[in-house]
Order: sequence, then structure tokens, then C-alpha cells
Amino acid sequence: MSSVVAIVKSIVGQVFVISPEGTRRVLVEGDRLFAGDQVDTGMSGAVSLELADGRTLDLGRETQWSADLPDSSLDLAAAAENAAPSVAELQQAIVAGADPTTDLDATAAGATAAGNGAAGGGHSFVVLDATAGRVDPTIGFPTGPLGQGAATTTQLTGAQGAGGNGNLALQTSTLTLSATPTITEAGGVLTYTATVTQPPVNDLSITLSNGAVITITAGQLTGTVNVPLAPNDSPYIDPSQINVNVTGTTGGNNLVLTIDPNPAVTQITDTIDTTTVTLTAGNTVTEGGQITYTATLTNPAQTPVTVTLSNGSVITIKAGESVGTVVVDTPANDVYNNGSTVTTTITGATGGNFENLVPSTTPAVTTITDSIDTTTVTLTAGNTVTEGGQITYTATLTNPAQTPVTVTLSNGSVIIIKAGESVGTVVVDTPANDVYNNGSTVSTTITGVTGGNFENLVPSTTPAVTTITDSIDTTTVTLTAGNTVTEGGQITYTATLTNPAQTPVTVTLSNGSVITIKAGESVGTVVVDTPANDVYNNGSTVSTTITGATGGNFENLVPSTTPAVTTITDSIDNTTVSLTADKASVVEGGDITYTATLTNKAQTDVTVTLSNGQTITIKAGETTGSTVFNTPANDVYNNGSTVSTTIAKTEGG
Repeated sequence: MSSVVAIVKSIVGQVFVISPEGTRRVLVEGDRLFAGDQVDTGMSGAVSLELADGRTLDLGRETQWSADLPDSSLDLAAAAENAAPSVAELQQAIVAGADPTTDLDATAAGATAAGNGAAGGGHSFVVLDATAGRVDPTIGFPTGPLGQGAATTTQLTGAQGAGGNGNLALQTSTLTLSATPTITEAGGVLTYTATVTQPPVNDLSITLSNGAVITITAGQLTGTVNVPLAPNDSPYIDPSQINVNVTGTTGGNNLVLTIDPNPAVTQITDTIDTTTVTLTAGNTVTEGGQITYTATLTNPAQTPVTVTLSNGSVITIKAGESVGTVVVDTPANDVYNNGSTVTTTITGATGGNFENLVPSTTPAVTTITDSIDTTTVTLTAGNTVTEGGQITYTATLTNPAQTPVTVTLSNGSVIIIKAGESVGTVVVDTPANDVYNNGSTVSTTITGVTGGNFENLVPSTTPAVTTITDSIDTTTVTLTAGNTVTEGGQITYTATLTNPAQTPVTVTLSNGSVITIKAGESVGTVVVDTPANDVYNNGSTVSTTITGATGGNFENLVPSTTPAVTTITDSIDNTTVSLTADKASVVEGGDITYTATLTNKAQTDVTVTLSNGQTITIKAGETTGSTVFNTPANDVYNNGSTVSTTIAKTEGG
């Protein structure tokens, strides 16, 4: 035997079922109820159940019904008693002052219910058992039966006239139900209209599946009831419809009703609510890092939402969630100044089952900050260059320039490195070739550098050093002097350079004299005395040469070997040689000593020849010399005389 006790046919509001295990869930149309299930209609719910034997059980608000209690498969009347207040309970409520027409739920009824009249089924009319019974509740006021006895099964007690007398002929009538065709999910009031083709002679009460009751007053063809619909506004695309059927009627006993089975349908249309998706990202990120973009919905998505970004990335927000992210790499770290702001917007958003999904136009802005990387510029040059040549200076970057780079050198030169390149050069002339010792090293450094769009451009402090080698040029120093000079005079020696001296030049002469040529000049002199004037024959030529020359910072200073020759001419001075005898008289046969005397010492032996044929020699360095002359021998004659002797000639000295 199946354990299905009932099937849910229609529901108004929310109705819950609690399983034997204590699980509580919301009932929907078509749900099956099993033995042990507990139905709870709550404050405003109502449910129509089709029992296992085909009969219908309607439960109004604030009703609980257990599938374990007697049901329509056994005793529908007992089940109805469990689903509604008892007579005793009603009497107690009336005594307490309650109005059962407003405080109690509508009586459950169903057009398709089976069972005899005693079961209280939901027929279009109810045939009551003619028991002629009597109930006399003690509620403080008299009660009694109707004016006449209860009708038989062929009479309708509800068909009696206002005076309670007479029977009416039955009329067939069709009952249809209509409703407000559409209403928005913002809620409002639904109007249900019941229409019959024949007017009832007394009020006809029509119970709807939502628990509402329409009364068609006697003599009228229509009746209405307003049912409030609570707001159920949502941002989702969820149009739906409310189907309401007639579940039972009472009164209108002159009518044999045929109920139109078609439900009254109301379409619940969406009110367009906007759901916004916004995009955010971190404020800053270092180049080479990652930016996390976050898309946020103002309402959770019912289906996955795809958010397309202006950078081509796609964020997926899962169903049931309102946030999704995507990570985007920033450009790799480099050496250039490219810190910037990245602006990203939402270019499209789909999904989520939203009524109106609108992407925010506000961009997500992230500042990409540079991680400072250093680019170095170095300076190089050729190791050596000959004076008068050119030095090529080369500036080299460790990274190519994005914009032109200007490199200023300590010598005033400027090197331009073009955009996209890493090397630039400039050519600098060295000093012109000269005769001086100026071979040197030229040290040049970078004094400034700009451009290139580098994050940190640092000039190297290492200088470019070039040795300037001399091309050896000879400077000659020559010596000159006056051609002649009189003895006792002065000879002026002149040393002459073929190039001016950069530093003093010392010229040493063979005679021991020294000539100094001052820096910046090319001529120097020295005065040398000749031997003093004397009586001697010493006129001669004086030949003087340069024995050495230093200074002047010349690459190659060469003394001329040509001597300076000066003729020293004698000034004629007389030296007298005189002759004397030692005796004024002498006896014949005696000796006379003749003495020759010079007025100046002889430099060489002087030979003085006398007139008597004798010679006197005056030795070098002396001024006198003598000789002895023998007079004639003594004789007997008278030959006394005078002897006169003179200097016949002189030589030497």
C-alpha cells in the first residue's frame, strides 16, 4: 500500500510541511504528503489537498493537519473536524464575545469532494441527512429548530424563502471565476469576480483556493472580493502568475452549479529594478606587480554574471554571489620613467537573471609606481693620441634611451645619445704640435646628464684618461759673439733658441761662462773680459762653444756645435830695452859689464845684440840681462880711448 496520503493541488501564500524527522519545508503545487507529515498553513496560508481516494480537503489559515489523523480515505468528516474548530469550541468563543464570522477560517469545501451529505463534501449543493435531530447549546439565549422540520433529501433547506416557507425549483447555472489580469511584483490588491448565469435566490458564498470568499448576494449575477498581494519586488527576472480556483460554494440553494474548472489567472509582472555592477581595484601597484580588479553587484546573481573589462579581462561572478575578481599583470619592471595611472572600465555585463543590469561607468584607477632602477652612463676615450691629433670620447648607457640624452663633459664638450640608442660620441682636438715637452694625460669626466626618460640616470665618476704623446720637435740653441775685440776689451756671447723657452734655459759655454735665457724669451747673453792690455804680442782668436743646455721645456733641445770665434787684436804698447855699462872708465885690458834692461818683463827670452857684436840674453820672466866685454889688452902704446856700445837689435820677449 502506497504511503502517499495526499497531493497538494493549490496553495495560497506559504504553507509548510514538517516531516517526522523534523525537517520543515515549503509546500508547492504537486508536492506529495506522506504518513506522519504535519501541514501548517501559518498566519495567511491556505492549501487544497487531494486525498488518496480522490476527495479534496481544504485547509485555511492558522490550520495544522497531520497525515496520521483520520483522512478522507477513512473518515473525511473526522479529518475536517481535526482541521477546523469543534462546535464546543465555537460555542465557547461566542460566549467569550468572539464573532465567528470574522475570527474563524472559511469552511473547507471542494467541488470535487466525494462522500454523502453527512461527510460535508464540497458539492455545489449539500444534501443534509434528515435526522430531525436537535441541538440546544446552553449559551445564555434560546435556540430552536427552523419553523418547519428539516427537508428530506429531495428538498434543500437553504432553498426556503425569507419567511422560511416553500420550496424552489432548481435552476442550472454556470459559475466562472475571473481576476485582475496583471499586477506588478510591487504588490497591490487583486480583485476576484465570481459570475453565475442565473441569480441565486439567497446569498451564494464561493470559497476560493486562496482562502478568500466571494458572496453573490441574492438576485445578483456577480460578486467580488479583494485580496491584498504583499510586495515581492526583486531585481530578478521572475514574472509569475497566480492561479486561483473555486474550491467550494454554500448557499444559493436554488442553483445547480456547474463550476468552470479554469482558474482565474493573474500575471505578476516585473517592476524593473536596476542592479549595478561596479569595478574597483587597488589604488597603487609597483610596476611588474599585479592589479586585482573586483566587480561588485548590488544584488546577488541568480545565474553566473560575466563582466568584460576594457583591458580585455573577464570577471565571472558565480550564481548566488555578488563579487568576482580577476588578476591582471602590469608591465614588467624596467628602467624607464613610466609610472602612470591605469584606467579600466566595464565594457559589458551579462547574466545574473537581473531585470536591469547596468555597469557603472566609473573607472577603476590604479597608479603604477616605478620601482627605481638605475641606468649608468660611462665615458671612455682612446688611451693615447699624438699632440695635434683628436680624442674621440664615447658615452655609453647601460640601457637604450627612450628620449635623447645630453651628456656634458668637463672639457665643455657635449655628447648626444639619440633616442633608441645607447652610445654617443664627440671628437675633441688636442693642442697643436709644438716643440715643447707637453706630452701629458688628459682626464675628462661627465659633469652632467639629462634626458632618456630613465627612472634614475647616474653618470659614472670614472674619468676617461688619454695620454697625449709628443711628436719630437728639435729646438736648437746657437752661440754667437763679436768677430773682433781689442785686447782688454769684452766679448758678448749670445745664445739664441729657435723657439721661445717655456722655462728658463741655462747655456754653459766652454770658457765656463753661463748664459741664462729667460722663460718666454729666445735670446740670452753673457759678457766675457779679454786679457788685459799688455806689452806683449798676444793678439789671437778666441773660440768658444756651448758645452751644455738645459731647461725651456723643449721636447728636444740641441746645442749647436759651431763655435763663436772672436779675434782679439793687440793694442800696440812699447817695451824699451836700454843698455848700460857698469863703469864710466876702465883701464885697458879691463872688463866692461853691459846690462840690457827691459821696461816690461819678457815673456820669452829676449836676445839683445850689441853693436860690438856681443849679445845679451834676458831670460823669460826677467827684465835684465848682461854680458862682459873685455877691453884691449894693456900695451905700451898710447891708445887710451872711449868705447861706445849700442844695441844693434833685439829679438824675443
